[in-house]
Amino acid sequence: MKNLSRLGSFYVLLILLICFSPYCAWAEDTAGADKNVFDLGEVVVSGQAETITRVSTVETVDLEQIELTNSKNISQALSGLPGVTLSNGGRKAESSINVRGFGSRYVPIFYDGIPLYIPNDGYVDAGNLTTDNISRIDLSKGVSSVLYGFNTMGGVINIVSQKPQEKFEGSYGVEVTDNSAVKGNVNIGSSQDKFYFTLGGGFTNSNGWDVSDDFDANQYEDGDTRENSDLDDWNVAAKLGWTPAQGHEYAIGFNTIEKEKGLPPTADPDTSARRVKYWRFTDWDKETIYFIGNTELTDQLSVKTRVFYDTYYNALEDYSDNTYSNARWHSTYDDHSYGGSLVARVDYIPKNTLSCSFHYKKDVHEEQDDIGDPWENYEQEMVSFGIEDDIKLTDNLAFVLGSSYDIQNPQKANDGVNNGFVRDSESAFNPQAGVLLTVLEDLDMHFSLGKKSRWPTLQELYTDGLDNDRIANPDLAEEVATNYELGFEKPLPKNNRIGLTFFYSKVEDLIQDVVVGTDPVSGDDIEQYQNIDESSFKGLEFTFTSYMIADNDFQLHYTYLDAKNESDGADNDHLEGISEHKLYLSDLYRFNDRFSVFGSAEYNSKRYDEDANYDEVELDGFWVVNFKTMVRLDQSFVFEIGVKNLFDENYEMEVGYPRQGRSFFIGFKGEF
Repeated sequence: MKNLSRLGSFYVLLILLICFSPYCAWAEDTAGADKNVFDLGEVVVSGQAETITRVSTVETVDLEQIELTNSKNISQALSGLPGVTLSNGGRKAESSINVRGFGSRYVPIFYDGIPLYIPNDGYVDAGNLTTDNISRIDLSKGVSSVLYGFNTMGGVINIVSQKPQEKFEGSYGVEVTDNSAVKGNVNIGSSQDKFYFTLGGGFTNSNGWDVSDDFDANQYEDGDTRENSDLDDWNVAAKLGWTPAQGHEYAIGFNTIEKEKGLPPTADPDTSARRVKYWRFTDWDKETIYFIGNTELTDQLSVKTRVFYDTYYNALEDYSDNTYSNARWHSTYDDHSYGGSLVARVDYIPKNTLSCSFHYKKDVHEEQDDIGDPWENYEQEMVSFGIEDDIKLTDNLAFVLGSSYDIQNPQKANDGVNNGFVRDSESAFNPQAGVLLTVLEDLDMHFSLGKKSRWPTLQELYTDGLDNDRIANPDLAEEVATNYELGFEKPLPKNNRIGLTFFYSKVEDLIQDVVVGTDPVSGDDIEQYQNIDESSFKGLEFTFTSYMIADNDFQLHYTYLDAKNESDGADNDHLEGISEHKLYLSDLYRFNDRFSVFGSAEYNSKRYDEDANYDEVELDGFWVVNFKTMVRLDQSFVFEIGVKNLFDENYEMEVGYPRQGRSFFIGFKGEF
């Protein structure tokens, strides 16, 4: 069986490390969950500080957890959270984060409060966003704060970068897998009297990853290294900050990501050869430059300002076969966005914090179907006005009232298909409210409800598809959801904690593909995005955390999600890519100050998907188990060895796109 020859070598090395570890020094670990957090990057302060983070569910994945799970990108870092399921694959090999049934278009990703989603698609591939230089990730579900702005229909993900605390500090890490993939990163920073800076970078070099030994080889996939799954990328992040006086802080940041990667074709043997896509991203580049400033005008009045400019460029090549030598076309996207936000907070009234926000974003998408073809140009702007009132009546009772008024203004569409037609601007009013009550001294109860909306993307309004298999629909209206949440959280004896949350979302005018005709030449379906669907998402999340056993951290999360298509005339009530049940368990055990082990197991029940022939397919549920051993030689050197997908589970999240089989890794990391 593949990888078994390497297994012995890994465990021989492991035994040597265990024997050697008692003789290694262990420096005091000063790392904490909130170490090096860039406070300016927060939009709302989680925990006890702001009620909005307690009347709805806000999950935080800190740097310690990211490193513990060896999460190399944002989707991996969030995969263990309750209510979160991933979809990986599809023609563009994208990683989609699904939160309580809402996909990536409904849960925008921010970096230090700066929107990262791409103008044309309305989302960004979370698998392309590295964890190399961040301090934590905040996931807000359901009724998120209006201070994030527009399009937060299903929640918000905010990536918070690092801020140095010492005069000079840094960290590094290197990981190598059994198929010779190499991942490395380094970060340095300095905090002086009134200035600070951070500089970091990382890279990945991979010739591809292996599918499970249980995968049945076919005409599209030979069952060894996944076809066309190679990756080369690098990223750099830098930030310069200035703190001229108490209550005043200003920072300029820069991020860049450059990738070249293969997009594995379908491995579904029932797919006709003419539907198989042999694609590669010869370029996938994203750059962001931003300014964030916080000014305390008085003890009771502060203003936080954000300004950003973001670019996105990709080149997608289509080849005639799996030799990837004869390119048939070269499609190019050249996008940019710019905008900013202003949030003012007022504390003049005792036990009351009033926040007002303004957000503006201009999106420009330019595309060329092939070299030499004319460029198409699409533009829009979006505006949001928000107000949020945090009222703490007593130590045990608090309320939050909020609302936003959002505007989408499509401005340009000169693709030659729509004859430049753009619809008039549209607006939406989104009110929300929540209450937090503490009873029996330590039982926290919360309830929230709110209306949320999402504007159609430029792609949904105007695209005719890469294969001209769509009809544009510039008259699309916004989608609307009403979200409800009721939750309970309580500490238990012996250092345990339990939480239970019920949620329900009713979605109207859901934008979905509709078959509107047939291509007379190819016989393929012709589709159009339309506001025809209704859906509902209801379920519960159960969490249990235990530190009862000495030197042992245990977590258990369970999610039940009943997602239904309630549209008139629907063939069934299934929604694609959503599992009804998810279970996640993890355990960290420290044998001593030097030697520890960590394991996790995740179960996703069956889900439905559509194959290349537009037929519905039921995908089996699956378990994925990971395990690793850590040996700390001192504060500046930690050695790790482990295995992902321990039992070599053969599974798919999207039909025709098998996931990675068993993979061993070895690595080291440290701080200085």
